[in-house]
Amino acid sequence: MKKVTLIILIATFIAINTYSQTGSDATPMAIETLMLLPKRGMEEKFEAAVLAHVKKYHPEGPYVAGLRKNEYGEKAGWYMWVMGPVPYSSLDKPLGKDNGHEADWNTNIDPLVEEYGTAGLWGYNTELSYGMDIFKKSKHYEVWGVNLKPGKYYRFKAIAEKLKKTYESTGKTAFLVLDNNLHTTGGADVSLVWSFDTYADWATDFNTKTAYEKQFGEGSWERMIDEWMDIIVDYNSYIRTSIR
Repeated sequence: MKKVTLIILIATFIAINTYSQTGSDATPMAIETLMLLPKRGMEEKFEAAVLAHVKKYHPEGPYVAGLRKNEYGEKAGWYMWVMGPVPYSSLDKPLGKDNGHEADWNTNIDPLVEEYGTAGLWGYNTELSYGMDIFKKSKHYEVWGVNLKPGKYYRFKAIAEKLKKTYESTGKTAFLVLDNNLHTTGGADVSLVWSFDTYADWATDFNTKTAYEKQFGEGSWERMIDEWMDIIVDYNSYIRTSIR
């Protein structure tokens, strides 16, 4: 029984990492994350220091990065440093000490940090995602970190394909799928990301059910929800703000 379970887990891991590298973009793309907690009362200085660092070393290209703030959910009040999507080759040749990059972080940002948290590595799933251009302009976004039942990624993929088509049809909301490259016990296998600019918009759920059933027929939304509940263990949700 243990051997069967192990085989299922290995198959799920392979499926997740395979699907995250497919799609229209031939170059596999990674997203590197790092949780940061600034010292109390230093939040504004911390944001300014990170934004200055981004402008100087990470404005675009193979090392593009940005700062997000956790507004609601686990670790609210923490920030997330996000580099990506970038080619995996960027991880092989980090900026390091080049052009004062490391010194700038150590001098201007590190003194404002109370605690460094978890680092993550995600695969940006270009095949299942829509609207990165919309996301880059949005003020906020919601994240679901989803723990899938073993062996159910193929069913998740089918749901994500339909959701992507739904959001493409409306053209207003980014829908991004990230595959976790690092397995952690009880951790998320995939993350789903939805952009929004105002909480008033977020509260309406962008009329997604109506748009979904326009694509796939009356009653399809409820069937999708039933399928969703059958393939997940659980999920955590967060709301974050892009700091610019």
